[in-house]
Amino acid sequence: MTATRIPVNVPGSVYDVIIDRGLLGQLGPLVHEVAPSRSALLVVDKTIASTHGRAALTSLQGAGVEPIVVELVAEESQKTIETAQQVYGAMLGAGLDRSSPVIALGGGIIGDTAGFVAATYMRGVPLIQVPTTLLAMVDAAIGGKTGVNFPLPGGGLGKNMVGAFWQPKAVVVDPQVLSTLNARDFRCGLAECVKGALIADASLLQFLSTEASRILALDQDVLRTLIERCVRIKAEIVAADERESGRRALLNLGHTFAHAIESISELKVRHGEAVSIGLMAAAHCAVKTGRLTADQHNHIEQVLTTFGLPIRLPSPVDEQRLLAAMRYDKKATPGRTQLILPTGVGGAELVGDVPVEVVAAGWAGVGASVVPTA
Repeated sequence: MTATRIPVNVPGSVYDVIIDRGLLGQLGPLVHEVAPSRSALLVVDKTIASTHGRAALTSLQGAGVEPIVVELVAEESQKTIETAQQVYGAMLGAGLDRSSPVIALGGGIIGDTAGFVAATYMRGVPLIQVPTTLLAMVDAAIGGKTGVNFPLPGGGLGKNMVGAFWQPKAVVVDPQVLSTLNARDFRCGLAECVKGALIADASLLQFLSTEASRILALDQDVLRTLIERCVRIKAEIVAADERESGRRALLNLGHTFAHAIESISELKVRHGEAVSIGLMAAAHCAVKTGRLTADQHNHIEQVLTTFGLPIRLPSPVDEQRLLAAMRYDKKATPGRTQLILPTGVGGAELVGDVPVEVVAAGWAGVGASVVPTA
């Protein structure tokens, strides 16, 4: 089977998401195709540096590229301006110039950080995304969003508060690397697959439900089909709205809730887990406002639980604390709560001013607590 190439067309840039088994071993020629240079930066998740990192390095060197390698710890607490500064220093020390590509090998945290570095080093250098998690393959690596976290005034980290839109030259997806991904991180990616189904493709939700056992068994044929379907959804939406001024906002279904959850460090949830809980919170809001039926709500819950994803907060959190954290969302409007809510399965809409009691119902539905007033 030949590689699938799914184009992403945005103003001033066209690039391919390339999907095939074994592509990591072909990384060198693929990088040379889109960003020819003898020098490069390979940013790699520390946990895969000796496995996928070594395979990538071997392929790059075989194509005549001699990259410097920077290993990063893939944790939200490390996705900061300070980390970016350390990477800038390594690049300057190695004499990398504006033609030297940045290659991001890892999950969403690595892709976001390396992408931000690529967008800002010497005002922008070529970027190649090589996602190694399902979440990054179907979502984070596509569309040009880059960024690092920044401390919030009230405590916690503001998700991607400092960032830039910077489209990659290519996204290289090798489904075989998922065989080394731990089960928890794999499930996190499935939350984004469910999100894609909810906003754009009802038949995809049925596919996820029907093929759940094969997906969880990492069946390569089913995984490739799943990745391709999710990538096509993301590529079509990004092409229509690169800078999130319209339809692209639909990709944030569940994320306003999720980012508030992630800002509370003691919950110790990963992004995909927070998205899963956020999808259920949005579903509760949609039921309350008549956009979603109880049966549709239950189907969404069933799919998420089948994949072992959480549908409630791991421990109760004061509703007011969560509401306060939502106000720091990058897409928030002062004095109003904007949410993406599903309209059935396979559609969603931006609701510009959601009543506070509806938002509260969403939080209550996923286990938030209400502290009685004196």
